[in-house]
Amino acid sequence: MADGTCACPGRVSCAWGQAIGHHLDQVRCGPQEGRCRKHSQAQEPRGLHYCGRSYCLAARVRRLYPAAVYGGTWSHAARAQQLCSSAQEKQPNVDCNKALRNQSLPTSADLGLAPWDSMRDLETIPARIAFLNELTKEVCSNASGRVGAGIHPRVAAFTVWNGNMWGLRRSLLPWMQWSTQLGVCRFYVAYQGRDKQTLRSLEQIRSVSLILISPPFAPTEEVRSWRVHASQNEWAQKPGNWRLMAKQGYCGDIALARARAEGIQWMMHIDADELLLPAVSLAADLASVPAWAAAVKMHNHEALIESFEVNNKYEEVTLFKVHDATLPAKAGDLQWRFRLGTYSAYYQVYHNGKSIVRTDRGYVHTWGPHEFLGPRNTTWADPKHNPAGDFKSVTSQTTLLHVSYASWRDLMSKARTSCPSKFHDYAREGNRTKVKDCFCLDFDLDAYMAAVAGEGAARDYWTITSLFSEGAVRKDDEMCKVYRDVPRLKELLIRDRLLIRVTGPQQALRAHEVAIRALARSMGIRVGAADTAVGSGAGIQKSQPQGVTETVRRL
Repeated sequence: MADGTCACPGRVSCAWGQAIGHHLDQVRCGPQEGRCRKHSQAQEPRGLHYCGRSYCLAARVRRLYPAAVYGGTWSHAARAQQLCSSAQEKQPNVDCNKALRNQSLPTSADLGLAPWDSMRDLETIPARIAFLNELTKEVCSNASGRVGAGIHPRVAAFTVWNGNMWGLRRSLLPWMQWSTQLGVCRFYVAYQGRDKQTLRSLEQIRSVSLILISPPFAPTEEVRSWRVHASQNEWAQKPGNWRLMAKQGYCGDIALARARAEGIQWMMHIDADELLLPAVSLAADLASVPAWAAAVKMHNHEALIESFEVNNKYEEVTLFKVHDATLPAKAGDLQWRFRLGTYSAYYQVYHNGKSIVRTDRGYVHTWGPHEFLGPRNTTWADPKHNPAGDFKSVTSQTTLLHVSYASWRDLMSKARTSCPSKFHDYAREGNRTKVKDCFCLDFDLDAYMAAVAGEGAARDYWTITSLFSEGAVRKDDEMCKVYRDVPRLKELLIRDRLLIRVTGPQQALRAHEVAIRALARSMGIRVGAADTAVGSGAGIQKSQPQGVTETVRRL
């Protein structure tokens, strides 16, 4: 700028000027920051400016990040100077709804993420179940006689699920395939659905142990036991998310009892939109847990959606917000500056991770959907770290990838099952106070209100809050700032570990898909040529906004 001040969005320096000044919009430093000052060449690379007391990535990157990240050199110096000059281009505040109309809507094919499996058939489900059963045998017992030991330790996962055959095809089966590939060899599935064919299919999966507590499939005694429990549980007497969490706790304790009886050593509570991401391998990460720790805490990385049409989230969603607890000290303070849409928080859904608990050392129980707890136990005792044998948890090297609202269709689907029908009426009336009784999280509440308003409102809400594409916005007060040159911004955020690109599940499931198709043909199941995925952009009018190639713009 002519007056020598720098482009400092809040506390972030002009070294991230393109990311916020050019990529987003320039914001003056707060009064508490004082005037921006120029570092001497001896202190920092030429051209960098910072605001006092800032969490400036460029000015503090050597202290925030290990040298290994940058190979021991200052790798951002050249581009930082370029970014500072880009930050001088001041952009005005814009109306959030008007900005939405100009946001590009790239497809997965545009981004090079078109799925191999478009998930448009049910006919291959028998082959998929047969493949999963064979994978379980190979990974968990090595019963095939091939080289390699069977998985140790024995690990189980528990989930509450209410899908139908399409949900089995598109969600539960690929989730189980990935989890089994990592070494999860038992699944306790509390099935809440009402589709008999889906139940029969679940019964054919050898690694699944079904937990049934609700009509029409649960035994009368199990239904009665749940109802007695619900009558005494505060959460179970509330609708929606609250009652779901009560069921998760109740069924989770049943799963823990079964795990102990079956000799399972570790159990976790994760859902079909949560994928394990080990640091080394699941077995190695669990082997590194100290003997005095009863449980480990997994931090969760939240998905950042890049494609407007996601049909196969396990292949098409590969970009995630890195959990701030896994970043160097203070680096997480930068993340809030890169929040998306009109939502006030960086994380849209939960931020407190999930846990894995030992099940072979005595009694433990669920403590909400994210934690486990247990009484003192001499098996936890350690003279130095745990003299009293208390139930203690440590941080796991394994993390979670959380893909909650992968598309606006996901949002619509969840709304149909979130709350009793009377809440639809409340939402149509705009009675947010009443609707909130059904939800724990504001983001879920807003998503539900949008879904009840119709497909158009659901699309708009999801796009402005969840889609990170050219022209996406960040709300400041009542107005929005517009992100520009988003591909470059993503590159910078990934390089500086604020975002992470994960393709492991995508690649593993693509390899599985090749084997499944071959197996299906051998079973006499017709497998056609891979059709064009929903996310490929077929049938959608294309345009090319400035600085972006192969994107789709809202009509």
